Amino acid sequence: MKLIFISLSAFLIMTTSSLKAQNLISNGGFENYTGCPVTFSQIDSVVGWTVPTSYVSTDFFHTCAPLSSLVGVPVNQGTGYQFPHSGDGYAGLFIYAPAPDIREYISTELVSPLVANQCYQFEMYINILNGVKYTSDDIQVLFSDTLISGIQGYGVLNYTPQIENTPGNFPDTLNWTLVQMNYTASGGEKFIVIGNFKNDANTTIVSFLQNALPATYTYIDDVSLTICTGIETLNENNNFSVNYNQTTNQILIENRSGKTARIELFNMLSGKVIQTLFKENTELNTVGFATGIYAYRISIFDEIVSSGKLLLQ
Repeated sequence: MKLIFISLSAFLIMTTSSLKAQNLISNGGFENYTGCPVTFSQIDSVVGWTVPTSYVSTDFFHTCAPLSSLVGVPVNQGTGYQFPHSGDGYAGLFIYAPAPDIREYISTELVSPLVANQCYQFEMYINILNGVKYTSDDIQVLFSDTLISGIQGYGVLNYTPQIENTPGNFPDTLNWTLVQMNYTASGGEKFIVIGNFKNDANTTIVSFLQNALPATYTYIDDVSLTICTGIETLNENNNFSVNYNQTTNQILIENRSGKTARIELFNMLSGKVIQTLFKENTELNTVGFATGIYAYRISIFDEIVSSGKLLLQ
């Protein structure tokens, strides 16, 4: 009986791992392609990926692109400099464009149709192009049982996406930001479309670079859709919480660990602005700080135990 129990446990672990590892989005890292990109608007060179519109404007970036092409990796578009989250390639699209209500999207067919009432976890990593003025947390995913294609024009798609990025999860130009969302399927969904389905008036933008292109251009890499396992991996230590109070201009830090910790606060443009030790709950005064996105990290004995981002307004 003991041997059977061990074998059954191992089987369950392997089965769960297999389910978790089965990505229903093929080529989610944009690694397989029919030809190296040589100019903009060549996302259709990526195997399995296309756009829902009659024109192709979404971009494909890869290390194999010629240096003069402006779609290489890590250098691209004149101002862009970003290595992939993994592999050698990634996609790029406008979430918020210089012209009113202009959008770009990418779409792909799932490996198999979704099962009704099954929970699926969607993940992707996003980053912002150097040289644009804004960042935005507005990016959504539409699931459909039919292929959406041939739509005329450059505007916002007239569809209602089922899931969207967590409010306040703003990407920056330095690191790849994880976007993670759960979706309970209606059943039969076979396609997804990624992009911003909100018009300009309802899109949240935050300025972080002055005298730059008034837009939000987002890189996308490592897209996945897997069955929910009921096990969540948290990046943040539950002993700490960090929140910004706009009314009092204070960053409120709770320390439930009982240990002395160090918090460091970084401005996306100017670097580290605060570093302090604390053992009890504490507050940081932000009067005089420039508005924008700040990153923080908390460490104990040089081990990072919590990190995140704050929007100071």
